[in-house]
Amino acid sequence: MGLLQRAVETYDANFGLIGVYRTGRDPLAPIGHVLTNANIEITLNAEGQFIAARKVEKNEPKILIPVTEESGGRTSGHAAHPLCEQLKYVACTNKEAHECFLAALKKWNESAHTHPFLPVIITYVEGGTILDELIDGGILKPDKKENEKQLVCWRVLGIDGEEPCCWKNRNLFEAFIAYYRESRTQKTALCMMNGQWEPTASQHPKGIIPVNGNAKLISANDKSGFTYRGRFSEEWQAATVSYEASQKAHNAIRWLASEQGVRELAGNRIFLCWNPEGKTTPRPMRAMRSKEDEAARKPSDYRNKLQSTLLSFRSDHQLKDTDPVILASFDAATTGRLAVTYYNEISLKIFLERMHDWDAHCCWYAGKYGIQAPTLLQIVDCAFGTLRGNFLETDDRIQRQHLQRLLDCKISGGVFPADIVKALTRRASAPQAYEEPVWRRMMQTACSAIQKYRYDTKQGGNEMAWELNTKDRSFQYGRLLATMERAEADYYYKTQEQRQTSAIKFMSEFRQRPFFVFERINRHLHQAYLNRVEAWQANRYERLVGEIFGILREFPENELNRPLSDLYLMGYELQRNAFFAKNETKEYNEEA
Repeated sequence: MGLLQRAVETYDANFGLIGVYRTGRDPLAPIGHVLTNANIEITLNAEGQFIAARKVEKNEPKILIPVTEESGGRTSGHAAHPLCEQLKYVACTNKEAHECFLAALKKWNESAHTHPFLPVIITYVEGGTILDELIDGGILKPDKKENEKQLVCWRVLGIDGEEPCCWKNRNLFEAFIAYYRESRTQKTALCMMNGQWEPTASQHPKGIIPVNGNAKLISANDKSGFTYRGRFSEEWQAATVSYEASQKAHNAIRWLASEQGVRELAGNRIFLCWNPEGKTTPRPMRAMRSKEDEAARKPSDYRNKLQSTLLSFRSDHQLKDTDPVILASFDAATTGRLAVTYYNEISLKIFLERMHDWDAHCCWYAGKYGIQAPTLLQIVDCAFGTLRGNFLETDDRIQRQHLQRLLDCKISGGVFPADIVKALTRRASAPQAYEEPVWRRMMQTACSAIQKYRYDTKQGGNEMAWELNTKDRSFQYGRLLATMERAEADYYYKTQEQRQTSAIKFMSEFRQRPFFVFERINRHLHQAYLNRVEAWQANRYERLVGEIFGILREFPENELNRPLSDLYLMGYELQRNAFFAKNETKEYNEEA
């Protein structure tokens, strides 16, 4: 299937949620309806007499209003919505617009699918008192040009069995759907979405992704450009889609884009992940295990907890291996055209396996949170973000480009992008350019990415479980860096000084000329610090340096001062973490 077919399937599967308002979520719009913001709410009685009016606050939920194809896609001219409209249509401030609105309302009222609200609203609108009553009530200020664009919605009291709010009245929804289905005169053709011969759509809904304004997903109205010229002589030949299939698909996508918990936003690009039946799926750009979960301190504990999270997710949400998961992203290069920038269908079994495999290998020690997998956004920000105080901010264009690359890599099981690993390594090697918390997060993210890249390219397994005596030159130099840092930090801890150690100051240079920088820092440590710390701390330093150089001497002498690979960051981090093991102080006290 394709995106639109899956969207129709989603709409039909969630039929019970059509028109239902839930706290913090937009309702799924019925066919022939759109969600929009109301500005003024007018309350009438069953005789069409004015009772009250109020301003609708900006933070109130959007409302459902019926629209025709022409009114729903209007950009200029007069094409009236048949119930709730702007004040210039409802009041007689623009004669042509007002007549258009009354004609649409009366046509619906005179059909076989009328509704008790319609004659009430017609009576009130024809009375012509709306402007005076809104001004007298302080809702409007006289002679304000922006008054014309205020959208009016209706509440009708005193009609038995009817919900007073027009935007919640299901009988009203159904009446308009039936009326408009009969009144449309479009030709019948083969719908390319459902394979049925049905009346086609002459226009398709706009504004289905709110952050992209009025951009359309399907449009072929550019008769002077190159939308369809050169391939077809008429616009309908490019794509014949039935009205109802188009309405279902577009309403479902807009609903998915507004649902909390299934979307990720990067600039104007929105990423969606869903199951057509409405079953909850993990968020693919985030870690399966959240920071609120119990911390895992050991790689074995982390793997067990990750597996437990996976199993509990499947059982809690009653997921089946055959359930489909749909992933799509949307962006608009212009205000009028919406593009599908990514689309993928995958079975739940494979989706969860890919989510698990990513988190199992793209992870690292995250301080008090234990072992964690970084979010895709964290990876992009750490690799390409600009420092803004205590956080990193990435340009929208760069962010959405790399987020999509990482998402595809994660879901398709591809190799972690090497250029992102290099960017992270370069930044993690320059601690002086960033605030301490930012740099620590950058270091953890870099190690996560390096570990994932090495796993993907079959250069190693689970590096977090490596032994500290691993025979790798870069890894051992990373240990040496952490050892030098700890020796100087021990002295600052004793004197309560907040200073950056020499090892961290020269980290970038250390990566390029490790032995040269070691000699300099080692000489400085012996002159200034080692005779001022506890004896066991000085002994620990000497012992570790001797142990590390015992391994480094196994490599050719001409390699001692060559630049280091990114693996030195892992050696640094693992040795640094070893210093914080619970038995570390006791161990070295005993040795002393």
